[in-house]
Amino acid sequence: MKKRTLLLLCCLFVSLWQGYAQRIVFTPQWTPQSQFAGYYAALENGFYADLGLDVEIVHPTKSYSSLNMLKDGTTNIITSELIQAMVATDKEIKLVNLLQTTQHSTLVLISHSKDIKKLSNLAGRRVGIWKVGFGEVPHMIDEEQNLGIEWIQFINPLNMYISGAIDATLGKSYNEQILFSMSGITPGSILEFSRLGYDYPEDGLYVSEEFYKKYPEQCKKFAEASRKGWEWVRNNRNEALDIVMKYVKSENVPTNVYNQKWMLETILQVQEDVKGGEPSYTLSSDALEILNKELIEHSYISKPIEYKRFIGEEQ
Repeated sequence: MKKRTLLLLCCLFVSLWQGYAQRIVFTPQWTPQSQFAGYYAALENGFYADLGLDVEIVHPTKSYSSLNMLKDGTTNIITSELIQAMVATDKEIKLVNLLQTTQHSTLVLISHSKDIKKLSNLAGRRVGIWKVGFGEVPHMIDEEQNLGIEWIQFINPLNMYISGAIDATLGKSYNEQILFSMSGITPGSILEFSRLGYDYPEDGLYVSEEFYKKYPEQCKKFAEASRKGWEWVRNNRNEALDIVMKYVKSENVPTNVYNQKWMLETILQVQEDVKGGEPSYTLSSDALEILNKELIEHSYISKPIEYKRFIGEEQ
């Protein structure tokens, strides 16, 4: 009788533990916006639930990043740009790439002058740059070409640009470029880094190596459902926009449907495979190899990030 009771208790414990393991907290790297439409769609359409996952989406705060939340166990899966994920893997916490959602760079340079036609024209200029993140590629270019750029940190570059405090500013085609356009500003020039030989993949889906080793099937299911969510968004853009606005309004994000529509279209464009055609949602070994070389040369990472380990094939 005691053995039978013990067996039943063990079975109950395993069942409860499995149920707990199926619960996943997911954190995008910013506040709600179209950049994360595929994940919202996967949750709202039941794609995660269909695979037995109980998913909660928790956005980060301005003072506490998604990476910090991953490190302290507050969340299980995050989104991150590839370069930031590589640097974090080398210096802070080993990450595994579950899905590569964008294949192209969205980095742009917005300038007052029409004479800024290439990055070397920035020599000695004042250029706006984010206080946190996204600065690795511009800094590497500055260093390689010895441009002597004066970097001016910003949270929002619009006022600095209007006042003339900066000659140009960095931005994202899905964010700052939209902000400038909707504010009625016509820049002298806009340079796209993707057309200047710096077309690196950006957004991806990441999990700690420790969590991946413990729950590989849950991680793969999350990636599968997320991919399905993005595919649904691609074919149902108006409905997807409605879902995005639901999340935007829930956290009182200061934006509007026109801004989010532009962002959504831009994000879907950069998801397309490098060779053209439908998105592959996979990180190429070639892209990682190129970035390994660049980031090591400029001391952002100390050693190459191993491709198979980074995509979870050597766990």
